[in-house]
Amino acid sequence: MNTSKTEEQGKKTVYSDLTTLEFKKNMEIVGTVTQFNNPSEFYIQVKSPEVLSNINKLSVKLKDYDGINQGEYIPAKGEVSVGQYTLDQAIKCCVANVLPTEEKWNANCSKAIAPFLIGKCCSFTIIDVLVDEMPYFAVDVVLADSGKHLHEILLEIGCSLNSKSRSSNKENSVTGSTVEKISIQEKKLEHKGLDHSGCQTRKVILPSIGDTFLGMVAHIQTPGDFFCQQMENGCKLTELQVSLGEYCDTISATPDFCPAVGDLCCAQFTEDKQWYRASVLSYISEKTALVGYVDYGNIEVLPLNKLRPIIPKLMELPVQAIKCTLAGVKPASATWSTESTSVMKKLVQNKVLTIRVINEKDKTFVVKLTDESRTPTINVSKYLLELGCAVEEATTVPAVLETSTGTLQKMSGQQLDKIDWSRVTLTAKQVVNVFVCVLYNPSKFYCQLLDNNGLNALEELNISLAAYCQKTAPNISKVTKGDVCCAYFSGDGRWYRALVKEASSFEAFKVLFVDYGNYEEVTLDKIRQITSTFMKLPFQAIECSLSGVRPINKEWTAEATTTLETFTAGKKIQARVVSLTTNGAEVELIDNSESGPIVISEYLIKNNLALKKEIVSDLNVQPGELTDSDSQGCIQWTTTEFPVGETVPVHVLDVTNPGLFYAVPTKMKVDLQRLHKLMTGLADYCNSQNDSSFKPKVGEPCCARFTGDDTWYRAVVLEVCVSEVKVAYADYGNVEMLPLSRLLPITAPYLELPFQILKCSIAGIMELDGKCSSLAAEKLKSFLLNECVTITVKGVNKNIHIVTVKKKSGTNTMNVADELVIENSAKDSKIENRCVKNTKCCCMELRKQVTKLEQIIYFLLKDRFGEEKVPEMIKLFEEAVLE
Repeated sequence: MNTSKTEEQGKKTVYSDLTTLEFKKNMEIVGTVTQFNNPSEFYIQVKSPEVLSNINKLSVKLKDYDGINQGEYIPAKGEVSVGQYTLDQAIKCCVANVLPTEEKWNANCSKAIAPFLIGKCCSFTIIDVLVDEMPYFAVDVVLADSGKHLHEILLEIGCSLNSKSRSSNKENSVTGSTVEKISIQEKKLEHKGLDHSGCQTRKVILPSIGDTFLGMVAHIQTPGDFFCQQMENGCKLTELQVSLGEYCDTISATPDFCPAVGDLCCAQFTEDKQWYRASVLSYISEKTALVGYVDYGNIEVLPLNKLRPIIPKLMELPVQAIKCTLAGVKPASATWSTESTSVMKKLVQNKVLTIRVINEKDKTFVVKLTDESRTPTINVSKYLLELGCAVEEATTVPAVLETSTGTLQKMSGQQLDKIDWSRVTLTAKQVVNVFVCVLYNPSKFYCQLLDNNGLNALEELNISLAAYCQKTAPNISKVTKGDVCCAYFSGDGRWYRALVKEASSFEAFKVLFVDYGNYEEVTLDKIRQITSTFMKLPFQAIECSLSGVRPINKEWTAEATTTLETFTAGKKIQARVVSLTTNGAEVELIDNSESGPIVISEYLIKNNLALKKEIVSDLNVQPGELTDSDSQGCIQWTTTEFPVGETVPVHVLDVTNPGLFYAVPTKMKVDLQRLHKLMTGLADYCNSQNDSSFKPKVGEPCCARFTGDDTWYRAVVLEVCVSEVKVAYADYGNVEMLPLSRLLPITAPYLELPFQILKCSIAGIMELDGKCSSLAAEKLKSFLLNECVTITVKGVNKNIHIVTVKKKSGTNTMNVADELVIENSAKDSKIENRCVKNTKCCCMELRKQVTKLEQIIYFLLKDRFGEEKVPEMIKLFEEAVLE
């Protein structure tokens, strides 16, 4: 028997056998507070390359260490052992030169101080080295955020006494502490008798599991502890803040005002001196209380003279701060690191997020945060995992979930994966080769891109998916609209990725096979839970419609659909993206398989199987007047629509002709929350683009970079020159000339919010000779361009407001349409229509004679003075006649 080896194994290692860090008095170190029990016991991890390197090496060795295999291990006091999980090599410390006001530290005091320390990097100066079972250090702590000393803060808020003054009369201090506690309790009881106590029934916001709403993160302690606000209450909260300020400014501090713990009051936030609703969490001393701001989630210690009683009117709005924790993640070590919290703050600060409630634990909502303003969208939990700032934590979902959460339900409360998905996307003006995989009619069909990589990846995915589904037993108890799953297709007996579109009955569900575009009804036993492994490849089917055509009647005929199928079945088709829609794209299809290219939409129109889709038309003016021909085929955009009969003051930005001018209301009605979200997403989209070939058309929407602040905005093209473009900013009304390099094409998601710019047409007039003359356009520009006028809506047709326009001229008000008729720049459509109906009208012959005379005069003037001088001569002649 090897006795030396046995002795070596039996030898116990104690703390004194370990190498120390050799910290000495007056030494200054930097570290992170990992645990804070009270000012006499907290732990720090030193920020030193040497220490961090040693920790990493030790962690690796401990993972590989099997230890001594014995029945039961009983460590001796003071012995160093291996534990499966503890704080990572933390150094025990205490705050120097302070003692508690009572025999023990007040738990509320520790609770108030801990958030300012845990996970924070601070500066520590060693005042003394103390000895216990292991050495620990009395330190002077300097907070990094404020530069304040911790012992000074403790003295200020009455949590501690200076150790020197405490030692002089310990007995009196204890007595004083007891008196202080009695005094506080008496003040609380006194306050309970005030009239304000009746308004302490607070309303709270309680989202349901499965709810999704737009919100913002109001305050972050860590990714596991933060507060959200719902955006829908933003305006009400702003109004409340104004009311709080007005109310609190009218009342002064009450010396005996001491609300009970849990009561609501008004509190003046130290940082901005504004008044907010707050709840008293605890009393730190006779003169200070720890309060929590119930609409935001942050806390601070305040003197009682910064508190005011609250009145019922200020309690009507429910408490806005919703306590949350991030779904699917947990800290990589014992606590959330400063880096993790910092990363999350940068992701969510001042951002409007989509917040989905996954679960609820201990009055805290487990939520998924998604920033949909970026392209691609950012899932905050996933982002932290990818950066290594968190580790994955399985999320338990309740067994029955009635609302749509984008997942399927399993029986027995099993854990579910939260599935994020994406689809293949196209860009405006893109030309691609496609295969039409499913055709319903010319307005709805599905295409796949003829990309070998994508098609090969889809084939491999389908093989793996089939093997997975065949091995997985049916275990789905409930599905909801919007769920992504695996579904069985009866056509070939195989499994494919699918999206639940609707519940046809209690047990049957209509699903869309997302890689192909066909629909089928399936039962629960034909559905399987899908995992994230099968969601990496974007959905391959792109929903499309044929551009530039519409059915002859309300519905497409079978012949039109069959003809389109003849062109596309089993063929490679060229597709040009004309515009983007919410779910896909509007495309022009070209068949290049015959002797020459065939534009399929033109073929359908030529063979009377479809009608050409008209972009716009007017009530009074001829269709050709309403838009510039260059704007045909542009991405369509919508404007804020005003009801018929409403009168609106506007500023005219640009004039094309009487059938089309652009204006913006002088008082714009803007959904600021939606606009802010849109602007954020637009900036990210534009900064990720590199399209130098964009050539916009007149009337087309686009992204434009404003020279004033170098920021991207939505805009409308007013004029196109060789190297410059004139644009109007769609949500603000500014107009400027820009080089092509400062423009980018815009996509459908950024057109959903209506533009503030209005497209208008003057009602009641028509052109003189079948087309709009340049003279009429110039005359109208002189009346309207850059002027503030009043429009009255007579009708709205295809996004164009048909209006009468009135302009103040001195003390008089001028009707612009009447002026154009008087100056012979347009006709009154009512008179013309009456003459057309009455073919024997005496005006007809007279009009023909006048027209002939005008042509003769025009010819003589042109021959004598030149064509460029004709408008000037006519103007002089008109002035002479008027005189």
